[in-house]
Amino acid sequence: MPGRKGKSTLPEFRLLVAAAVNERTGRPTTLVVLQTTRLFSTFRYTLAVDDRLESGALLLRVLGLRTPSLDLPATGPAEFRKEYEGRSGDFRIVVEGLDGSHSSIGTYITPDRVTLTAPVSGRALEVDIPSANRTQTGTPHDPRPI
Repeated sequence: MPGRKGKSTLPEFRLLVAAAVNERTGRPTTLVVLQTTRLFSTFRYTLAVDDRLESGALLLRVLGLRTPSLDLPATGPAEFRKEYEGRSGDFRIVVEGLDGSHSSIGTYITPDRVTLTAPVSGRALEVDIPSANRTQTGTPHDPRPI
C-alpha cells in the first residue's frame, strides 16, 4: 500500500470581499463570500461558518457543510455569504479550515472599495476583490455592479 502523500497546495476555499450597498437599507456594507473550490453535483450546500468580528479582524472558522433548505437539485460550490456594516480602515480576514489550518489576507475598506493590502499568508486561498464598483446586495442573486 503506497504511503500517504503530503497535503495538497491547491486552494480549498475562494474568498470574495467587495464594497456593497444593501438594497433594502441603502447603507454601505462589506460583502464577504466564502466558497469551497470543490463543486458539488447533487446539492448546492451551505458552508457552515462561525464568524467573529474582533478589533480590525474578521475570523471565519469553517465548521462543515449543511444541506440546503430546498429539496431542488443544484450544482455548485458550498457557500457562506454575509454583509458587515460599519467596516472601514485596515481589516484582516482570517479563514480557518476544518483541519485547523489558517489563511489570511489584509484589506483596506472604505464605503466605495476594498483594496488588498497584504497577500494570502498561510494555506493557499483564492481571493477575489472586485474593482472599485460597489455591488448591490439583499437579493438572492450574485452581487452585481450598480
